[in-house]
Amino acid sequence: MRTFATILAFAASAMAYSVTAPTNATGFSTSGQNTVSWNMVSTDAANFTIVLSNQQVNPPVQQILAALVVGTLGTIQVNPPSTGWPTGSGYQINLVANSQQLSSILAQSDQFSFHAPTSSSGSSSSLPTTSLVVPPTFSGQSTSPSASSPSGSDSSSDLNPSTSDTSVTPQNTNAAASMGVQTAFFGAVALVGALLV
Repeated sequence: MRTFATILAFAASAMAYSVTAPTNATGFSTSGQNTVSWNMVSTDAANFTIVLSNQQVNPPVQQILAALVVGTLGTIQVNPPSTGWPTGSGYQINLVANSQQLSSILAQSDQFSFHAPTSSSGSSSSLPTTSLVVPPTFSGQSTSPSASSPSGSDSSSDLNPSTSDTSVTPQNTNAAASMGVQTAFFGAVALVGALLV
């Protein structure tokens, strides 16, 4: 009977919360957010608190990263503490019952180390190379339309003033002036003729 109870207790503990990330291979980055992942079963507690722990340093580290985490999420991004991420090795992620019971550990990760974000620096260095290549391509395309468009705009601007503004208005003005001069001349001749008679 005692053996059966021991087996049941061992099976229950084996099926409880288990931390799947971080691992010894992946670790945590010293910059930005880090991922904590876990597995759970239906008999596990509905929520827990995530604690960053290191018992190999003096004084020991017990830093709460997230409280009242919903267990069914399976993964969460944790922010660095207000003092920033530490450096070194021997760290673990503990899933504890709540923020008041840090020693009541539900699950514990492998020991891991913090590492510099080498992958993000490599991706950022490749982005400027792409942005430097693009502008010459666009500038080359923009010079050819600009070379053709001014010629088209110049020709259209040359036609518009000559046909509408310059030719029509002065012709009407000259015609009106010549008509006025002729009328005055014939009026004067008629007046002289009347006086002679």
